[in-house]
Amino acid sequence: MSSSRVKQGIQGTRVGGMSSEPPRPIPYPAEDVADPVRPRHVLDYVLARRSVLERIKHDALLREQVCDADPYLLRAAKHHGEQTERMCPMCAKNELVHVTYTFGDDLGFLSGQVRSSEELSELAYEFGHFRVYVVEVCRDCGWNHLHMSYVLGDGAPRTPPRMPKDVLK
Repeated sequence: MSSSRVKQGIQGTRVGGMSSEPPRPIPYPAEDVADPVRPRHVLDYVLARRSVLERIKHDALLREQVCDADPYLLRAAKHHGEQTERMCPMCAKNELVHVTYTFGDDLGFLSGQVRSSEELSELAYEFGHFRVYVVEVCRDCGWNHLHMSYVLGDGAPRTPPRMPKDVLK
């Protein structure tokens, strides 16, 4: 009976400094990047935007179906958005605001946060690979559309940072 207790106590422990878990696979291969701040793998969503606007023009979509910005997106646009010189295609009253989000395995708990353009250049040197999404938003009518996405980083795979104990999940 005591031998079964010993076996249960041994399971999951580290032996000789080795973890009992298999090593995590690298999410992407190392990339040779000349300039980490220069966008690569750029996707422009101008054709999708044009298609939505054409469908609205021909009454295939209602304005309420596309001017449906989430309250969190509107709040991010208000406090963290970067003003553009383009007018809203729906209401033509306000200039559009760009809200920039970053996602990636290298970012760890920092993934999914709103970032400014200045922060992106700093992150590009700190992390190996992350994708940036730029969303255009009208704060007045609620129009929102994915404007573009691209990849930044120096290409070297990294272990994501650990979440500090004082950060809420």
